[in-house]
Amino acid sequence: QAYRSDLKLNTPYALVEYLLKKAAEKKNTAEVLKKNIAYAKAEIAEKNYPEKICLQYLPRDFEYKGSLYFTCGYDIGVAYKGNASLNLAHDKFGKDQKELKYYSIHELHHAGFITLKKEMPGLNITTYEGMARIIEYFTHLEGMGVYAPLEERRKDNALDNDKDYIVLTDQKLMKEYETQYFAIYSKFKNSPGKELAADDWNCLSEMSDGKRLWYTVGAMMAEKIDRTSGREHLVSLIAQPSENFIKEY
Repeated sequence: QAYRSDLKLNTPYALVEYLLKKAAEKKNTAEVLKKNIAYAKAEIAEKNYPEKICLQYLPRDFEYKGSLYFTCGYDIGVAYKGNASLNLAHDKFGKDQKELKYYSIHELHHAGFITLKKEMPGLNITTYEGMARIIEYFTHLEGMGVYAPLEERRKDNALDNDKDYIVLTDQKLMKEYETQYFAIYSKFKNSPGKELAADDWNCLSEMSDGKRLWYTVGAMMAEKIDRTSGREHLVSLIAQPSENFIKEY
């Protein structure tokens, strides 16, 4: 997840140094890990829980070739090529083990999504067109990742346990977020040949870290397409250019 502004670690040494510093801040990591490993085995691995849910949001003929790994350290979760991982030591899971269930769906869906896409836009861009492609891709990726566990959260009355879902249930706030999202996206989409300036990169913080616009607005897009055009059509968009996902909405 190279777009994360707080995780721009350019060398293996910088990454290890970051991880060790974070580990030093934890006093009860071992006990949290023991509990979370037991929970992850019983509620996720043995029940094959995330795959059963994710396959409902992927094409009918899709088969996972990779794995979901449990790790200690780094970000809350990572998807790379056909694999995904969950950081069992993350504070969020220490506070509420059940969040492991929902984030296992989120990250495993990413693995399926990336497999179907077969490519991911890089950050070595110089024009507005390149920035628009990044916004399109991650709106589609993260929107589907947030949407895939939504129904499970509803069943479990767990919408209030995560910021993204609290926002999604606030219609007034979502209208504001949608307006902000499309103001940013249209700026880049409507001037593809314009050269990027240094402050143009600030938009990614609102999309990913601040208001998390491509998570929440992307999930809203996915839900509307699902309800209007059906699940089969929604998942068929994954293999298409992500621009089509936004156009469809």
